[in-house]
Amino acid sequence: MSDLNSIFLTGRLVGDPDIRYTPQGNEVAQFRIAVNTNFKSKQDPNKWQEETSFITIIAWNRLADKVEKTFKKGNLVLVEGRLRIREYEVDGNKKYATEVVARNLKLIVGKGEKEVEIEEATNENEPDVPFA
Repeated sequence: MSDLNSIFLTGRLVGDPDIRYTPQGNEVAQFRIAVNTNFKSKQDPNKWQEETSFITIIAWNRLADKVEKTFKKGNLVLVEGRLRIREYEVDGNKKYATEVVARNLKLIVGKGEKEVEIEEATNENEPDVPFA
């Protein structure tokens, strides 16, 4: 049986996407989303608490182009992708970055607004380039 690495998230962009290009000309978009999780308080089971996680999302090539043209700070989005943990060094110290490499993205809009779905079937052309 093959391993499964798939993640679905909804959250709001905490800033406009950062668009860059690799030396090979591949477009890459990076943005962060705030994902809220509600849970019952340990001290008072009748109270709910909220925890916010800030997740880095990476989109490549055609998907990155759509992100650049469509997404902006505050947008509510649905992200489907895979979890990636990268290791890199800064001044001789090992650092780790946890991020989601997007496969599909959807802009979730309010009533009366136009819905935009951004899909990329495969990431076969995705370079394995660190984006720190």
